[in-house]
This record gives sequence, C-alpha cells and structure tokens, in this order.
Amino acid sequence: MTLSARWLAVVVLCSGAALADDMLDSVRQCMKQSDDAKRLACYDSAVGRTKPGQNDDLGVTNQLLHEKQRAAGISAPSPKDLDLSAVVQTVAQAAHGKFVVTLDNGQVWAQQEEVDFPLAAGDRITIRRGVLGALYLAKTGQNLTTRVGRVR
Repeated sequence: MTLSARWLAVVVLCSGAALADDMLDSVRQCMKQSDDAKRLACYDSAVGRTKPGQNDDLGVTNQLLHEKQRAAGISAPSPKDLDLSAVVQTVAQAAHGKFVVTLDNGQVWAQQEEVDFPLAAGDRITIRRGVLGALYLAKTGQNLTTRVGRVR
C-alpha cells in the first residue's frame, strides 16, 4: 500500500467517524425531549428518516377490512369455503409415529406433531385453517385434531 493510499484510508475513516459523532450528538439531543412524539420525531430526523411509516392498515378491524376489500372489488371467501373435506385413501406410517395420508382428491398430507390420532382408509376428514396459518385435520364425528402440512 502506497503512502497516499494510506492517507486516503485514514481520511475516509476519520470522516466516517466524524459523521457518526455528529449523529450521536443529534441522538443525545433528542433524549432531552420530554414529549414522546417530539422525541420520536427527533430520533427519526437524527438518523435520516424523513418519510413517516405507511401503516394504513394499522388497527383495521375485520369489518373495515371487508369494506376495503369490497371497495377494491375483492370478494373474500367465507370460512367454510376454506375447509377441505375428503375421504382417506391410504395411510402410511412415517418417522416417530406420525402418518402420511393420501386423500381421494390426490392430495398428500403429513402429520406435523406426535399425537396419537387413529386414522384409516375410508375415514371422512376435514382440514381447517388455524391460527397463524396452521392447518388441522379432523376426523368426522370426533373432537380430536392434529396439525398437518401438505406434501403434494
């Protein structure tokens, strides 16, 4: 490395440190604000965030969401339309006592949890959506469910 390249590197590093010191000083000034909103605006300004966040959907209730969808021409399916009813064609045992099931519509589903869930060919089942995208398989006529994931 030549002498001029070293000096250039020193100048670049020092200027970056100077900018960081200026930002820290600005942030320290924001700490003195007692009003929460003003302090947050000060922090945003100090770190260079000038555009406020776009949270148009913050606090939207189901009713408001449906109104927005209707206004956009989107028709949301009813919860019953999201359920899948089928008949079990085959049940294969997988690792750790879990099963893999093939349905009459050709779909293949695998059990995701170690729960004793008796299932046999010919059983009628329903797959429903749960919280946070989970899918649950229920055998018709029973009050027992198990979490599943689609394989094919």
